[in-house]
Amino acid sequence: MPEWSGDGDFAGSAARLTHLSEGRSKKLDRRRQALKDLEQDLGELRLRLITEPEDASEHCRQLLERLAATDEAVDLPLDPKWQRRRDALEMSLTNFLADSLVEIGDWPGAAQTYERCLSLGAQFQVPEFQAESLLKLGRAYRHARRLDEARLAFERADVLSALYGLFVTQAEALYQQAVVAELGAKLEEAFALYRQGLQLSEGQRLYGLSIRFLSQLGQLHQDEGQYPAALDYYRRCLRLLRETDDDQASETIILGQISHICTELNDFEAGLVVAQEGLSLSRQTGQKAEEAAFLADLVQLYRRQGDNEKARAVAEELVAQASASGDPDRLAEARRVLEHLSEPGDLAQDEAALNITRYYRQGNRHYGNRAFERAISAYNRALTLDPGHAGALINRGSAYAAKGHYDRALADYCRAIERDSTDSVAYFNRANSYRKRRQYYLAVEDYSEAIRLAPADPDAYFNRGEVLRRLKRLDDAARDFQTVLDLSQGRDEPGAEQARQLLAQLTASTKD
Repeated sequence: MPEWSGDGDFAGSAARLTHLSEGRSKKLDRRRQALKDLEQDLGELRLRLITEPEDASEHCRQLLERLAATDEAVDLPLDPKWQRRRDALEMSLTNFLADSLVEIGDWPGAAQTYERCLSLGAQFQVPEFQAESLLKLGRAYRHARRLDEARLAFERADVLSALYGLFVTQAEALYQQAVVAELGAKLEEAFALYRQGLQLSEGQRLYGLSIRFLSQLGQLHQDEGQYPAALDYYRRCLRLLRETDDDQASETIILGQISHICTELNDFEAGLVVAQEGLSLSRQTGQKAEEAAFLADLVQLYRRQGDNEKARAVAEELVAQASASGDPDRLAEARRVLEHLSEPGDLAQDEAALNITRYYRQGNRHYGNRAFERAISAYNRALTLDPGHAGALINRGSAYAAKGHYDRALADYCRAIERDSTDSVAYFNRANSYRKRRQYYLAVEDYSEAIRLAPADPDAYFNRGEVLRRLKRLDDAARDFQTVLDLSQGRDEPGAEQARQLLAQLTASTKD
């Protein structure tokens, strides 16, 4: 057998191994750099979800395609740290894609994408992401009126969250299960789920969630005419609000519900105390609609007590407040209340006004809890009694818009503007719907009118600036973003940071 020397062969093999190692290292470096670039684009995507929700979904898909192309181009395993970053990137992009589909009202597409999020959470063993994906999947099913599938998703989120001790997510899952039960007219099941959620949130000291559960239990009992139980839950809710939160706007709404229930129970002394407290608080917080509602409550309460002199004095305050608001419909309604006091034997009109206020407040509470179907139902009841109620029209339009029903939203905003052409909120909201439908020139017109009526509102400038940017009117857009920053000086206004980023982008593009 010949003897093997091996010197030359060994050196060549070593060189080849070194070359292969260097090539592998360069490939991995390129892959890591590609992931870094995608992570940087993720920050821009967050901004686009706020400013350009209509285009965000396509941008999400493009980034996901880039991620897949990166995986295919370099078929080499990453170290654990970089693999976690890569997996987190895919989860974030897929979640953003689903969120963007929600923004444009594509509920079936959103549901399908959240199912993909759920699959990724299981694949990468991230239970928090799985549970959150189940919650979002359930909401998408609910908006698509697929209630059985929504209920199943929320139940799975409940079980998974309990298993991993994710108590906030578990409480939210119980809340959403209760909402689905209500939508399905399963009231006993809804009561049980709300109570279960309240017990969990109180036990875990989740005060914000406890407030929501107390509020919803009060609302549900009130809707069923179970006033003593509703009163107990509202009072507990009010106490917890004052102990843990500085949310005076929510306090006024709860005080309004308590005032109504006291009137229903003929407890006029307690009702007067609560209504006066609510009136004072609404004036402190500048809640004009709530201020008017408490004045109307006081008129009814004094009248029920037989004190027509005080009732008249408060009715005159109501007229003065309505006159100052510049709302002709509110002024006409306030004058009717004052004129009706000359007929002390007939309370029918007073009762109708009381019901309108109650349904309007119910709608606002449901809207605040993102229970849009229930909000629409409550606004419908208010509008049945008063078809021209501007607040109910505007807020029902907002609830429709939140569900992606922009045609219905636009119809409500147009009716509200017909009733009161001086309401800046109606123009602002209508502009938002035009923007969602890509009717940019109409959106600019309405934002401009909203600005004329309320020149200190930074949100209108921000949104108009974004639409102008998309219309390539870059100098006009830059002026609007600068105005947002000027109006936000010394205050933590929403949108100020986004305006700063967009202004910087415009400035950079102009220099280029």
